[in-house]
Amino acid sequence: MIFYPEWFGSLWIQAAWLPLILLLGMTARRALAAIQQYRTAAALAVMLLATAWSLTATTDSGTLAGISYHLLAVNLAALMLGAPAVCWIAALLMLPYVWLHTGSLATYPLNTLLLLLPPLAVNLTARYCVNRLPPNIFIFIFLNGFLASAAGIVFTGLLLTAFLSVGSGFADGGLWGNAFPVFFLIAWAEAFLSGIATAIFIALKPQWISTFDDNRYLKRQNRIWQD
Repeated sequence: MIFYPEWFGSLWIQAAWLPLILLLGMTARRALAAIQQYRTAAALAVMLLATAWSLTATTDSGTLAGISYHLLAVNLAALMLGAPAVCWIAALLMLPYVWLHTGSLATYPLNTLLLLLPPLAVNLTARYCVNRLPPNIFIFIFLNGFLASAAGIVFTGLLLTAFLSVGSGFADGGLWGNAFPVFFLIAWAEAFLSGIATAIFIALKPQWISTFDDNRYLKRQNRIWQD
C-alpha cells in the first residue's frame, strides 16, 4: 500500500522524517558491514525486493480507488542480511518506488517507515524466539521463513489501515471491512514464497542466509554416548 500526499496533512508527512533519519543513522554501521560481508546475498536481496514490490495491484474503482497491494519480501531479505542492512537497502529502493507511484517524494518517509518497520519487527521477534528454542532446522524454516512472513504482512496491513483511517482520504471508505482483509490473502502468498525460498537457500546456499548458524543447526555433536 502506497500513501499519496493528498491523503495526509503536511504535519504527518514532515514529522515522519525525524524517526526515519534516526533509524537509518542507528543502523548505518551494521548495515554497511553486512552488505560488505555478504555481497552476493545483498545483490540478491535487492532483486528480490524490487521484484516483489513491482508486482503491484491497484484498485481503480469504488470508494477504495487508489489503494495498492503488493508483496513485501522484507522478512526473507532480513533473514538473508539482517535487519539493519535491509533497512538501508529497502529505504534506497523506496525512493524510486514512491516517485514512480506518486510523482513526488513527499510521502517517502511515511511509506518507508510503515512498509519496513512492521515486518522487520516481526522478523526480529521471531528470530529472538527461535534462538531460545532447541536448535531445529525445521523450526527455523517454519517460524522464521513461513510464519514470520505471514505475520509481517498482516501486521503491516493492520498498521497501514489504522494509519490510513485517520487520514482524510478514506474517512468513510470501509477500510477495515474491505481493504484490511486483502492482507490476509497476500500473507498466504508471502509465507509460501518466503518459506520455500528459505528452505531452498538453507539446503543449497546456506551462506545466503546470514542469520542461519551452521554450527547451531548442522554441526552439533551428539553427546549422548560420551563419558
